[in-house]
Amino acid sequence: MDDFQDANHKKPQQSGSSEDQTDASANEADVVRLQQGLDALDGLFPASRPSSAWFDQQIAAVQRKQRSRLLGDLLKLWGTALLLFYLLFMVAAAQPVTFITFQALAIIAPLAWLLFRKQVDSHET
Repeated sequence: MDDFQDANHKKPQQSGSSEDQTDASANEADVVRLQQGLDALDGLFPASRPSSAWFDQQIAAVQRKQRSRLLGDLLKLWGTALLLFYLLFMVAAAQPVTFITFQALAIIAPLAWLLFRKQVDSHET
């Protein structure tokens, strides 16, 4: 058992200091060549930064798009809410013709929207 432990715990022999210096100088040469290669690539593909005005334009365009989308969503929400309140008023006022008309619109409008949407989607692709 002692022979097994001795065989597994042997220390590797240390190399001479001249080999360490050769490895270090080879590593330094590799680093220098790598840096030169990277500098050559930087020269071939110069990196240019966009101006701050370009960033400002991009931010303004995104804000305009978000604002118009928000306004459209709010108008849809308000229109739907007014329609529902009007429908509730018509039902409460006991006007069956108006109520039946709204039921027909509730069926026809989504179907028309789906058909129109599919037609537009097919043209985009």
